[in-house]
Amino acid sequence: MSTKSLILDYDFASGKTCEHESDQSAKEFMLLGGSGVYTGMRTVNNGRRVFLFDDHLQRLSNSHHQVLGGTHAPQYWRTLLMPLLKRGLSSVRGESKITVLVGRECLRVQFVALHGPSSANCWVRLVSGHRDDPEAKDLKWVHERESLEQLIVAPVNEVVLVSWSTRRFYEGLSSNFFAVRRTGKANGFRGYELVSAPLDSVLLGTIMKLVLDICQRDGIAVVYEPAVELEQWAGAFVTSTSRLVLPVERIVYGENEQCVDADNPLIMHLKRSVEHLTTEKSELIIDDQNY
Repeated sequence: MSTKSLILDYDFASGKTCEHESDQSAKEFMLLGGSGVYTGMRTVNNGRRVFLFDDHLQRLSNSHHQVLGGTHAPQYWRTLLMPLLKRGLSSVRGESKITVLVGRECLRVQFVALHGPSSANCWVRLVSGHRDDPEAKDLKWVHERESLEQLIVAPVNEVVLVSWSTRRFYEGLSSNFFAVRRTGKANGFRGYELVSAPLDSVLLGTIMKLVLDICQRDGIAVVYEPAVELEQWAGAFVTSTSRLVLPVERIVYGENEQCVDADNPLIMHLKRSVEHLTTEKSELIIDDQNY
């Protein structure tokens, strides 16, 4: 694929699919996508598998119901998307970021080369703000966050929304955000607890959900009291489809900055655990015969 992306358009009325190449980035694709809902997936294993596919189907079903009044179960979206994913991924090489847009008349799927973070750690900027209706992936949020995205200037990788009046944090513009506090009860990663925004105040991202599942599996305490207490944080990280678990090394707020430990034992444990689960928690789309 010589251009930036491949786009498949499926028309609900006719059942026909059109394919074309485009110079649009994933961001441009969503901004020009009109009204509707979206989800962003990624491939693993050199483009053969889609990570957390069932979670994305459930999220698409939930968002479609909340925003467009749809009644389709996840199985409907699986049946619709699987041939489109097979067709798209058969035409590209390497890992892809897959963006799915659903409106009232059509479904659009974009395949673009996946570019992970440029470094092993990142900076985040804390900014006053809150997302309306965070439980749905509504395309209107893509437009609402556009002005805040202008604050993402290297080395800052993400903007995290906070309420300075209540001193609570919520989520990133395209990620979930966690802090880590020491408990003093044990050595290694078990000597820390995870601090998260309450699940009803943010979008439960697929990687966020996986991180919480790992915490439950490994007996790691999760505290849903997202106070902005930088002096008590032993670390912080963001999660998203493209970033997976990305440790934070510096937090910027106003004219101030604070360093945090990007190599915190709990963050490293969660990062490795997510990476180790990429094959187990993914679904085969393209087998060797069709690749």
